[in-house]
Amino acid sequence: MKLVHIVIAKFKPEISEEIRQQACNQVLALKNDIPQILSCTAGKTFTERSKGYEWGWVVELEKKEDLPVYAEHPAHQDFLAKYKHMFEDLIALDYMC
Repeated sequence: MKLVHIVIAKFKPEISEEIRQQACNQVLALKNDIPQILSCTAGKTFTERSKGYEWGWVVELEKKEDLPVYAEHPAHQDFLAKYKHMFEDLIALDYMC
């Protein structure tokens, strides 16, 4: 069974669209740095039903034990250091399938 890690993000209103896209691109680039990532997708919603959460990403890991490795990896920590303060709110969901 693989682990699916989903994050839904609501940026603060003052964060530009360019910075939002840069954050999305940086999430996608994590696959190049973190070997535990099997696949990674990210993008912006195109519907109005997201309650202000505009961006989301899905990271697939091989097993449950890879989640803390991913979370503590320097590339992930660099992403958080650069972008976490720009989010108004985040929702994370992890499940096995």
